Amino acid sequence: MSSERLENVWKWLDRVIERGEAAGFVTLVARRGKVVHFVAHGNIGMKVKKPMPKDALFDLASMTKPVTVVAALMLLEEGRFLLTDPISKYLPEFEDQVVRLSERQLVPPDSEVTVHNLFTHTSGIGANWSRAEVYEFSTLEEYIEALAEIPLSHQPGSTWFYGYSHDVLGYLVQTVTGQPLAEFIQQRILDPLGMEDTHYWPPSSKDDRRAVLVVEGRDDLDSTSRRPLKAAEEATLTRGASGLYSTAADYWRFCQMLLNGGELDGERLLGPRTVARISQEHIPAELFDRPGTTFGLGHAVTVDPAEQGFYWSEGSYYWGGSQGTVFWVDPKEQLTGVLMVQRSRMDRINQRQVFAEIVYAAIVD
Repeated sequence: MSSERLENVWKWLDRVIERGEAAGFVTLVARRGKVVHFVAHGNIGMKVKKPMPKDALFDLASMTKPVTVVAALMLLEEGRFLLTDPISKYLPEFEDQVVRLSERQLVPPDSEVTVHNLFTHTSGIGANWSRAEVYEFSTLEEYIEALAEIPLSHQPGSTWFYGYSHDVLGYLVQTVTGQPLAEFIQQRILDPLGMEDTHYWPPSSKDDRRAVLVVEGRDDLDSTSRRPLKAAEEATLTRGASGLYSTAADYWRFCQMLLNGGELDGERLLGPRTVARISQEHIPAELFDRPGTTFGLGHAVTVDPAEQGFYWSEGSYYWGGSQGTVFWVDPKEQLTGVLMVQRSRMDRINQRQVFAEIVYAAIVD
């Protein structure tokens, strides 16, 4: 790859910062297992003028989901459950559910919610809770028990309904293993991959490295727009759908493990064929309804780059977080990209597209 052409990444992001659209970024690109670009841009916050360090910690938000997916896939490999199993087999809280067709009409589901429905966000499980309301629950168990009492919003398998399914998937991991979700993820994923800067609730010793969340152009130093202070003080609720903090370098190690077919530095987490299932088409394309894109096991997957409008190769998979973080894995080009930023309501789609345009233009072989 051309290092000169990769300089366009930081030139682009410097312009974004100059326009006041974000405080700072950390970007990392690797090809064939070698990091070819790793740069910090701007400052930790808009008013906090400390330069953004390369090892800054970012709220991953929904980029927590792929980690939960890997945890669940590890259990699938161990024969702990099947994708076709009804979740009530392991989570009796979800027995006897009903589907809400309207305010006054509740009907039995056409089929039970399966493990596959959790992976693909087609379970119909959900609520109209704000993020603050979710954090009123002290534990994952308490949260899921309350969620199970709410009627399904759709017939299982009929609609892609984002968010809550991966919280339940994380609870499935916790229930089947008898280990708290955070403990399982720490022991089976973070420790083997050497992801020492990835935490659900980062220790106070790393506070000076946390990128400040920017909301409506202003620094939210305590992230109260993301979670109540009480929840941060208790630090007891860990979720499958959100909650992890990480650095660009740590998350790249996770991505590289996937790109390597489930292994990194001699530590194998998944088999290559299990990883390959991530990028298969697991729901009808019309359910996901994104041009040139389908949905695999917990990730969006490129099926037609021209229609999608991105440079990613066919079979690439990706996801992002609501605070601006994005990543992708491209098996064809043996390429991974990670972009970290903390800005609420950032235009992630445009951000992903520009980042991809610059990175792929730097491939010269």
